[in-house]
Amino acid sequence: MNSPAASLPATLVAPNARHAFGGIWRLTARRFLAPRQLLPLPFVLAILATLAVAVVRDGHDKVFHSWTTEFYLAFLIPVLAFLSGGGAFRDELKAGAIDYILTRPIRRPMFIVFKFLAHQACFQLLCLSGLAVVAGVGVFRHIPDLGSTIHERLLGQILLSAAFSALGFLCAVATSRYLVAGLFYGVVIEAGFGNTPIQINRLSMTHQVRDLVYRLTATTPPMPSDPQHAAWVTIAIVLAFAAVLVAVAAAVFSFQELAGARPTDA
Repeated sequence: MNSPAASLPATLVAPNARHAFGGIWRLTARRFLAPRQLLPLPFVLAILATLAVAVVRDGHDKVFHSWTTEFYLAFLIPVLAFLSGGGAFRDELKAGAIDYILTRPIRRPMFIVFKFLAHQACFQLLCLSGLAVVAGVGVFRHIPDLGSTIHERLLGQILLSAAFSALGFLCAVATSRYLVAGLFYGVVIEAGFGNTPIQINRLSMTHQVRDLVYRLTATTPPMPSDPQHAAWVTIAIVLAFAAVLVAVAAAVFSFQELAGARPTDA
């Protein structure tokens, strides 16, 4: 005979956003900041410092500002952000990890948003070390007025890392060949449209942020064809770009059929 308790339906566990974000943050930070993951960081920073010292000469502030904006900010940060974002989410789709996700009381869109925010927080910590190396080279090369321009590059670093991490998330959700999708986007939008002298170049997020940094620091005038947007407009455009990509990734992920690990034989 069944007991009354056995006949009752199972109690549904309502998702708790604060607890869910705390759990995702702890898992992301533990994986992202593990010694094994941080091992290549000193070598990457050493290469960055070597390149900067080789390119920039004493007191050549125009070369320094151009190199830090064009190479470090508009190329290196987007590439690393995309690879980090896409790789981090593909790790979550592995058989063992996806089993954990599917059995947690958290909706898939909420998981995507929280994972993106946690990943961004960890990635920004690593980016700060890169910006510190760039600033250190500026001090070493006696670049004038370094302190008055470095915080604009910090702003650009935050904006571009958010935009391209979101792009990495979307490509990783959409396809296992996210590198191919990212390369296609980079060639067509960033390298193609972004370098044209007409208004279509505003589709490029690197062009938007590069123009913003140049105007805020007054190191190089913007192209004559560029509209003189207020700084907050450019910031809003880039953040909206990131938010839209995360929202699309969350929508796609919500309808995906995911296969977990195969049950082990007894």
